[in-house]
Amino acid sequence: MKKLLLSVALFSFLNIGVKAQSCDNGGCSNFTNQYPSSTFSTTSSAWTTVSAYMNAGNWTLFNVVQGNTYEWSYCSEFGGSQAWDAELTLYDNASSTVFCYQNNSSRTSCPNAPYLGWTATFTGTVKLLTTVSGCLTNTGSPYSTLVWRQSNGGSSTLVLGVDVSHYDSDSPYSAIDWQQVKAAGYVFAFAKASQGISYTDPSFITNMTNGISAGVVMGAYHFASPISNGATAEAQHFLSVAASYIGQGFLPPVLDLEDPSSGGTLSSSFTSAALTAWVQQWVSTVQTQTGVAPVIYTNGNYAAYLNSSINTYKLWIADPGTSATTPPANIGVWSDWAFKQYDWYASVSGIGNPDVDLDVFNGDSTAFSNYIAGIATGITENISDNNFVVYPNPTHDNITVERTSFDNDKNEVMLIFNIQGQLLLQKQILQTATNIDVSSFPKGVYVVEVKTEMGFTVKKFVKE
Repeated sequence: MKKLLLSVALFSFLNIGVKAQSCDNGGCSNFTNQYPSSTFSTTSSAWTTVSAYMNAGNWTLFNVVQGNTYEWSYCSEFGGSQAWDAELTLYDNASSTVFCYQNNSSRTSCPNAPYLGWTATFTGTVKLLTTVSGCLTNTGSPYSTLVWRQSNGGSSTLVLGVDVSHYDSDSPYSAIDWQQVKAAGYVFAFAKASQGISYTDPSFITNMTNGISAGVVMGAYHFASPISNGATAEAQHFLSVAASYIGQGFLPPVLDLEDPSSGGTLSSSFTSAALTAWVQQWVSTVQTQTGVAPVIYTNGNYAAYLNSSINTYKLWIADPGTSATTPPANIGVWSDWAFKQYDWYASVSGIGNPDVDLDVFNGDSTAFSNYIAGIATGITENISDNNFVVYPNPTHDNITVERTSFDNDKNEVMLIFNIQGQLLLQKQILQTATNIDVSSFPKGVYVVEVKTEMGFTVKKFVKE
């Protein structure tokens, strides 16, 4: 089976996570009362609630430290809520200087919710004023929920994604604009590849190709039909469609285990042991042929119905109607989860369907980078093959690729790839040692492939 070669783990340029929005021009000044009455402080990168009972005209005090980045929002993705169209104005509490203002964020899931981010220029106290858009005030119910955190623009931001199928681009909708999806802060995406033993999603290749081009970390999923088919046949059909998109640089393959739209339920058709055996056969077949352990997508009911023997495979849990920051309520026989689907009805910039599925990774961007890198480790890198070596490794400026059994008549070629599968360099090997300038490469991990008439060998190096 054809395997698409991608590099191992360069995430320094992925722009992972949710970034604070830049401050807009303007500001409001119609203060009514301080609420809550306490002065807040945090060093946490997790979103925490200031109050679930905010009114427009309320102002709140926050202690800040120079150089740290702080973020405030009413967006539901981060645990906030907005019962009215809010705006935020940030002041120096001592001088009443306006530091930052925002009315509406660019996030399509909560477009009228402000998402204000500011790097402290001093150590002291700031005052945050909440108003209704237009610098208006209100009192009483309904209330809104304000959340905040210290982000420092680092790796502790949420890692958000989407999952899609042809339904998201069928008429009357257009093909997904993956550049817009990435710009809206969605780092990863699972795309439907197949169903049963013969169906191929007509948008799969387009979604994968354009998503990769936009810099989104992509993965493929298969909708299971256990009532109709055997697990091995379904796994083979999935591999015939998606094998080129399994391995380094991709999300792991996924088995989507849920009730069909018709034809009964899985629990009425299978005992727990029989359904577990079907799932085990599917994931084992895919893992054996690709070297990558699949993820199992299911809801809380089936997560509890399956036997615990299956929990060695990671879980993508369906828990819609929640937020990205809320842990799932039921993960069944699993002790942990890798991904959570927290919304079925979101609007996402670049996707025409108004009801898009939203997902979150269970960890920060560093954990996500390590997770994707772990998928690739050992799959294509021939660590014990000494036909060539790469040194120094790690490196700052240059690498040397040295062939230990060089033959000028064998048309040997060297290639270097990045995480998106982009070919950065292709060079014919004309001597035993070849020096390459990598000083312009961003920091990260790269793959070097040496191809000969006998096959190819792959090694990796780190650019510091």
